[in-house]
Amino acid sequence: MKFDEFWGLVSHELVEPKQFATQTKPFSAKYSGGRIMVSTSDTVWPIERSTVRQVWTKALSMHEKMRFVHTNYSHEGIRTSSYIISLLKHFVVDESKME
Repeated sequence: MKFDEFWGLVSHELVEPKQFATQTKPFSAKYSGGRIMVSTSDTVWPIERSTVRQVWTKALSMHEKMRFVHTNYSHEGIRTSSYIISLLKHFVVDESKME
């Protein structure tokens, strides 16, 4: 799956909010205004396409089995990386199919 395919799928599937979870926290995600809006019990995080692409690009540089491991992104300085990884894991399913 290429990034543009992933983004198209996300924008289509998240027209209505859907529930997901990081390793420690449930959240809902909705596509709105060209970005993903992540809502937790206490915060709303807007996630831009460019930020998701940054995580996607980092994932491609890793071994397939390490792409969906949240701790591999802790040094990237992206506060929303755990939410992005959870979405990647849900929509991509097979990390070996990322291009």
